[in-house]
Amino acid sequence: MSTISLADVPSHTESVADGARKWEYLILPLPEAKGLKKSDDPWTPGRLNDLGAQGWEAVGLSLKYGDLVAWPVVLLERPLS
Repeated sequence: MSTISLADVPSHTESVADGARKWEYLILPLPEAKGLKKSDDPWTPGRLNDLGAQGWEAVGLSLKYGDLVAWPVVLLERPLS
């Protein structure tokens, strides 16, 4: 099994092969979701819907810990024009 070092990964300033898609990324914390429980009414995160209308797509989810609670942090991407 081979390993990849950071030196092998092209930086955003290096050109990529013709036809390769370029992406931009956004990390969005959703601290307003930290108090939600399973039994709560469904919650629609309006900010995510707004970003989706702008072409952003959620591709990852993690938890941010702080103040003894955790809330979701969403990774979004969209193609560069």
